Amino acid sequence: MIARTDDGSHLSRRRGIIALWGVWAVTRGLYAAVLLKLMSIHLFPGSSYLLRVSVGDVKLYQHWGRMIAAGSFPTHDPQWQYPPLAAVVMLLPRLSGGDYLTTFVALMVLVDALILLLLLRGRRPLTGAWVWVAGTFLLGPFCYARYDIVVTLATVAALLALPRMRRFGVLTAVGAMLKVWPVFFLLGLPRDRRGGRAVTAFAAAAGACLLAAAALGRGELSFLTGQQDRGLQMESVAATPFHVARMFGWRGVITRHRYGSTELLGAGVPTTATVCLVLTIIALAIIAVIVWRRQAEDWDPVFACDVALAVTLAAIVTSRVLSPQYLIWLLGVGAVCLTHAASRQRPAIVLILVAALLSHAEFPLLWKSIEKAHVIGVMVLFTRNLLLVAAAVLAIARLRNRPAGLRPWAYSGVRGRAVQPYGKIAAFLER
Repeated sequence: MIARTDDGSHLSRRRGIIALWGVWAVTRGLYAAVLLKLMSIHLFPGSSYLLRVSVGDVKLYQHWGRMIAAGSFPTHDPQWQYPPLAAVVMLLPRLSGGDYLTTFVALMVLVDALILLLLLRGRRPLTGAWVWVAGTFLLGPFCYARYDIVVTLATVAALLALPRMRRFGVLTAVGAMLKVWPVFFLLGLPRDRRGGRAVTAFAAAAGACLLAAAALGRGELSFLTGQQDRGLQMESVAATPFHVARMFGWRGVITRHRYGSTELLGAGVPTTATVCLVLTIIALAIIAVIVWRRQAEDWDPVFACDVALAVTLAAIVTSRVLSPQYLIWLLGVGAVCLTHAASRQRPAIVLILVAALLSHAEFPLLWKSIEKAHVIGVMVLFTRNLLLVAAAVLAIARLRNRPAGLRPWAYSGVRGRAVQPYGKIAAFLER
């Protein structure tokens, strides 16, 4: 009877995995075809604005890639605000020798497949993989026209590596050297030697990356100061009240690609941008206090994953900038949370999925409507941002406790297996 039950469970899981890959292949094939069709149209100043906002970033990556290949980071360009490893992503399509735009999309599809493979490893629940496949489809094809999916691969790999602290630290450093936000994951570490090992590995890997970048090019540290002059981006949570005010006569100005994004200018905007920085510090401090009050022996990988989602949400909703591709981060981290049956972040993840669908509507479909302060566009943006704020509040609130009566390995999904003797380096990273 037990064997039959096990066979039935195994067969059900296999069917689920086949269904996942089938849905992934259909949806990704559709979106890749849409992007490649758009990219086959020559971009020129008078071309469709919808076209330019959808795939224009890849053209910018191509331009930067040529500069980086010549030995210098594009620090003179105010739109360049990225850590050193971003340069690697922008250089890779050049190495193929083929069309840059086509190669970039193909590379992002491959990264997407790797994320799904990671989520399906072991005997984890399939819920997380479904969140990833469905969520990125809801978000839209532009996921393959931004490099944020590469950052998400590093962060998914890092969170799934827990409780292997050194491996987690190295992978988190890779994510932070692609885009800074994964550094916030360190807030979820335990207050003992395990956390110390992770921080040490993170510092060593990040330092090695910065040293290598310094040896290969110029301007490798420009990302540390590149954000300081940014204003209030048009889609950010803090910008939402100004859009509503525009409907009733507020005379603000919308800029074009100031510091890499579309920003608002007008009375009250600079003060609001400053308040955003203060709110970010407060939100992260609240999470840090919750983590600090948790006993070291009560820590487990699921809690760390739940913290990772909470800090990512907190950073996004309090930021001066909220680009649609940021939801790729949330979908990746949320998917990892749901590979653990005991994660308490399900309500927040449901809200994120709905926000992803609304993000697809507001960008690029309703982009012009928002710029012109039309009711439909502003209401869609308002609802999307409200959902993200609610998700952030829920995610932080649900860190305060966890289901009782679970053994540590049951809660974390890690059964305490011994390190296999397959090499000193691998064994070191398993610790």
